[in-house]
Amino acid sequence: MNVPRPAGHRSAHVDTFARDHLPPPEQWPDLRFDLPELRYPERLNCAAELLAGPDAGRPAFRTPAGPVWTYGELRARVDRLAHVLTGALGVVPGNRVLLRGPTTPWLAACWLAVLKAGAIAVTVLARQRPHELRTMCEMARVRHALCDVRAVEDLAKAEIPRLRITTYGGDAPDDLLRRPAPDVPYGAVDTAADDVALIAFTSGTTGRPKGCMHLHRDVLAAADTFSRHVLRPQADDVFAGSPPLGFTFGLGGLLVFPLRAGASTLLLEQAGPKQLLGAIAAHRVSVLFTAPTAYRAMLAELDGGDAPAVRGASPAHDLSSLRRCVSAGENLPAATWRAWHERTGLRLINGIGATELLHIFTPPPTSTSGPAPRACPSPAGRRACRTSGASPSPTGGPGSSPCAARSAAAIWPTPGSGSTCGTGGTSPATPTSGRATATSVTSPVRTT
Repeated sequence: MNVPRPAGHRSAHVDTFARDHLPPPEQWPDLRFDLPELRYPERLNCAAELLAGPDAGRPAFRTPAGPVWTYGELRARVDRLAHVLTGALGVVPGNRVLLRGPTTPWLAACWLAVLKAGAIAVTVLARQRPHELRTMCEMARVRHALCDVRAVEDLAKAEIPRLRITTYGGDAPDDLLRRPAPDVPYGAVDTAADDVALIAFTSGTTGRPKGCMHLHRDVLAAADTFSRHVLRPQADDVFAGSPPLGFTFGLGGLLVFPLRAGASTLLLEQAGPKQLLGAIAAHRVSVLFTAPTAYRAMLAELDGGDAPAVRGASPAHDLSSLRRCVSAGENLPAATWRAWHERTGLRLINGIGATELLHIFTPPPTSTSGPAPRACPSPAGRRACRTSGASPSPTGGPGSSPCAARSAAAIWPTPGSGSTCGTGGTSPATPTSGRATATSVTSPVRTT
């Protein structure tokens, strides 16, 4: 079943699996493009957009050991990977490509290459076990995988039928990074703005994980709303944090947001609280993403160290470069917020986000004097509180929750649908009535 597209829209996907499993247009929420920055053209490849702006000599990716990738080097390496994907590996637009490995420049480059080639990135966590990997690959019908050689063992143990695994970072002659490729720029596939760009899986804590499909315009919308209006990034910013790229919290904060601003990002394979403290001081990190637990642990490390104050402290504990600190992934206790503010003078941004909405959609008001449990929608979202029956309820009322709509995903399998998309069934998942499960929303909307 091919979902009808509005006049003038033409998908670039040859493999239409993902598009075929989007709900029909009449079940999508209302799309409203009130912000000028969200009025994207009909043809849009978000990877090409993210790589387009900065001068070739500006730093893009930093690493703890010191090597820096410039934007020019990043573009060349992404183009080379895209040539290999679409040449030797036979990837076509719309194919799902699994990405697995620790947080490194090469994993980030693979993500960009997959999208630039018109394929769909399915980034998973390096710690996920074989049965989890098998489930996700079956659901999304993944046939290609790019995997860091250090993380390939469990992927191989998953014994996923018809999955072609290509490793990178090893010594084998067929290693992804050793394969021959044309030394010429790769022309980005002319994807539609509403072609699927990535599938992010939920954690599955309530049962079988759900695949959340986000479109090319959704990726840019997250940067052009929350990042642009709340973080206000500058080209000289250095981003860093603990969430892996397999979490959309990390994907946005450590890859999409800095590239959209022409800034640089420090990619850490080991990003515990002690490593973060050292990295902030050594690399002058200015925008930080991590969880409340890590902020508490960093505070304990600071209190246990020999630095009497953060700003102007010894180099080992110098956090004076920080100007934005984002907290998400779990509840931010008021005590943690206040302790961090007292220690650094910075207000933690208590973000509420979800895989289904790609990234943070309700940051706190800037004037807050605490973690602001009732957050405000970002400039790209309007908040509506709804009960499980989808009828509006008063803000803060029983059974309600804040709901913003910059970018809501199509999800499968949906509750009550009885469908497990990608496991051999022929009919696409049907959204449950009354749920805003279907859409790519890139501006303020009224969910239906």
